[in-house]
Amino acid sequence: MSRVLVVGGRGFMGRRVIRLLKQTLPDVEVLSGGRGSANDRVVDVRAPLPDALEGVDVLINCVGPFDYDPRSLIEACVAGGVHYLDLAETAGWIAQASVSVGDTAIVPGCSSVPGLIQVFAQRWKDRPEIAKIRAQLSIGTNNPGSGTLLYSMLEPVGRRGWFRRSWLREHGDLPARRYANYPAGVDHVDLGGRSVPLEFGFGFDRRLYTSWLRLTAPLVGLTPRPLLKLQAWWMRLCSPLMRPFGSRIGILSLDALGADGLVFDSIEIRAAENGLDVPAWPSVWATEAILSDGGRGARTLADLVSAQTAEEKLLTAGYQVRPASAQE
Repeated sequence: MSRVLVVGGRGFMGRRVIRLLKQTLPDVEVLSGGRGSANDRVVDVRAPLPDALEGVDVLINCVGPFDYDPRSLIEACVAGGVHYLDLAETAGWIAQASVSVGDTAIVPGCSSVPGLIQVFAQRWKDRPEIAKIRAQLSIGTNNPGSGTLLYSMLEPVGRRGWFRRSWLREHGDLPARRYANYPAGVDHVDLGGRSVPLEFGFGFDRRLYTSWLRLTAPLVGLTPRPLLKLQAWWMRLCSPLMRPFGSRIGILSLDALGADGLVFDSIEIRAAENGLDVPAWPSVWATEAILSDGGRGARTLADLVSAQTAEEKLLTAGYQVRPASAQE
């Protein structure tokens, strides 16, 4: 029997990954890993012991925020012949985790960003006229959250020019949503061997919330990180007061732009319910692909999952995947 270890499996995202793994791969043994003794395996991501990975085929790292050095965990996985996946979205992390180690799959970013962006951009891999990919992610503010999730969201705001520039995007039957420039973990996507620039924007279902965060971005950027973590946990406690004013609809949209800056084509993934499962699903699909064919030295989610497969799986899970008009 294959065995998958979800490190951080008792956390906000880890619980979702475990639930979806058990739902999708009932013949696979799914273990929870973490520093607490209540886990199936005791694992410290900063100093993992080889015994913790014994008999494991795939490790999924869900321990956020991803602001520590992943190399010791990755090295332990490589030494033990364990395929490694994570849900990280930060460029520094992904750069450190993007190593070449033969046939072992080392795939950071198995989440909505940058994973699903890299996957769905492959729709245009045979279109040389595509000069740029613009992606937008907006979250439904009537969904639950966690302090770690909020901190990870706020951490880059106001730093290195992030969240200083914004734009509106139409979403068909929904009100237009505002997005601000935000790091996507990668700044280019591979389209059939071409490295195409990626522009990414993050926002909320209510334009006012995005505008407010953009206005306060300089202050957020100057806030010491320990204090920002405390503020994120305080915001988590207060978030139930704001949830009635938001919706549950989250949207990931991709626009393919020509050299003239005009939108050539676009696609939209819309989650009316269970939106927080969307960033958990890619690691499940990647695990399924690895256990099925061995991983073949995969380095990105797009190496394991095609755009067609991702679309089919999202539709099966109850999400909408459709072309969408895009306007600035």
